[in-house]
Amino acid sequence: MSTQQLDIRVGNLDCEHDAAAIERGLTNFPGVNQLKVYPKSAKVSLTFDPEATTPEALQKKLDAMGFPSQAGLSMPEQPKPWRNPKVLTAVASGALLLLGWLLALAGLPEMVSLALYVAAILIGGYYFGREALEELVFGREIGIELLMAIAAVVAALMGQAAEGAMLVFLYAISEAAEGYTEEKTRSAVKALMDLAPKFALVRRNGTEQEIPVEEVVVGDLFILKPGQSVPTDGEIVSGESSVNQAPITGENAPVEKRPGDVLFAGSINGQGALEARATKAFADNTISRIIQMVEEAQERKGKSQRFIERFGARYSPIVLLIGVLLAVVPPLLFGADWTMWLTRATVFIVAAAPCALVISIPITLVAALGTAARQGVLIKGGMYVEELAKIEVVALDKTGTITRGEPQVTDLVVSNQF
Repeated sequence: MSTQQLDIRVGNLDCEHDAAAIERGLTNFPGVNQLKVYPKSAKVSLTFDPEATTPEALQKKLDAMGFPSQAGLSMPEQPKPWRNPKVLTAVASGALLLLGWLLALAGLPEMVSLALYVAAILIGGYYFGREALEELVFGREIGIELLMAIAAVVAALMGQAAEGAMLVFLYAISEAAEGYTEEKTRSAVKALMDLAPKFALVRRNGTEQEIPVEEVVVGDLFILKPGQSVPTDGEIVSGESSVNQAPITGENAPVEKRPGDVLFAGSINGQGALEARATKAFADNTISRIIQMVEEAQERKGKSQRFIERFGARYSPIVLLIGVLLAVVPPLLFGADWTMWLTRATVFIVAAAPCALVISIPITLVAALGTAARQGVLIKGGMYVEELAKIEVVALDKTGTITRGEPQVTDLVVSNQF
């Protein structure tokens, strides 16, 4: 059975929960053999049977699931805040909360404010409440979202609807900001994508035509004019020119190229015109391999992150269990006041929710990987970032590049000895 590989960039893929939703939707899709989701790179990698399905059908399925596929070499961007449903529901929740509080201060009936608080809870908690239920039903897991939802509902049932609405509003805002934070971490991959041109000028059947770089196949003749970027790896057929390979190899000076020499995708042609034969399709060229390495590096987890995730998976159910015991045991066994212990249980669940703990390591690692990649340093994953702390000596061979490759004035010395 022949299979094909398909990589699709999709929108609205911001976290592990979104990745799990895609896996659930495509795991049993006809023709799909293997599936890998890269939430930090907004990419879905598929191996499928071309006799059972098509790339168009897979893209339509992703679109129907709420993860629109992106065209060509484009990284999905977050919608403007005023068009983002998560932002809008969070803002609406905050507005309802504020309005309810102001009306209560104005002396209006308590039911008016209560209705506004309840509306704030339902609207603001729609997205993370749905995530909590999906995580519980499909993943058999108790996450932070479920803790927040339970705390807000219990607070409202106890007559503290304003506190419940405030909790929902704050958590909804943090959820809405997650996508924009994730977008920042993808800047390294986006910068690599920008190295390659979007179109290539090829000669087919004696005519020149401009096509998307993804459609260049091995054996195509492509033409490079002065100042243009190389669309894919190739071998020069005719022409001579100097080529700036610094974006790819880090060489500090342009390299003279002649017929028979190799061109790297993403390098920049100098003054002369060149004609080259593609030796690799875009999906297999130098830029694509570097992008894939960066994506895999961002997904690779270090020891600290793996520990935190295991800890969080066990910690959340324990927090919920202790909260339930705090609410139930003292009133049932010791005749304590129900309201007081329900309040204490709710406060405990909110205070003990491991939000900051769970997200601290991933955000730190992704920020380190992204910053390093933008500076030209490729770190192959979180585990290696952790190991950097142990380094005491760095050894470089004779080709190790430790400068920017550009001269810079460091000192100005004035001398009167003439």
